[in-house]
Amino acid sequence: MNQGEKKERPAIQAFDRFANYFSEFMMTVCIVIFVIMVFSVSYGVAGRYIPFVKNPRWTQELAILCMVWLCFLCAGYAIKEGLHIRMTIINFLVPKKAASALHFCAYVLLLGVNTIWVVYGIQLMNLTKMAKMSATKWPMSLTYLSVVVGGIYGIAMAVYRLVKGGF
Repeated sequence: MNQGEKKERPAIQAFDRFANYFSEFMMTVCIVIFVIMVFSVSYGVAGRYIPFVKNPRWTQELAILCMVWLCFLCAGYAIKEGLHIRMTIINFLVPKKAASALHFCAYVLLLGVNTIWVVYGIQLMNLTKMAKMSATKWPMSLTYLSVVVGGIYGIAMAVYRLVKGGF
């Protein structure tokens, strides 16, 4: 191992720890959101079929909001773990170096897409900051905040995959 590799190794280990802690935090947030979504859907269903349980309008709105948040947050986790749908047949049809280059390009593309999520998500939040959801009366920009947060997580994990390499 040469001198450059010795200096790089602790930095990559620190980046690994950061990515793992960040992902653990985001997955904890996803679990909380999922629990809220399950409660909301369950309460809404109970309200339809059990006479003494009131069926509030907010249950469906909250469940949809939770689903949107889960979609954008879990996309970052999929980037970190390499779980996004991709053409695995490439690994069998092209040489290893070419397959590695194609995977590298895919993560660069994911970095770009997540950057677009952040930029346009912020713009959407600004456009919808005065609008309110009909049942909860929460700001509509809360929906688009998920695009921004998910984009930031996706950017961090795409950079992690690009730095870590080993596609």
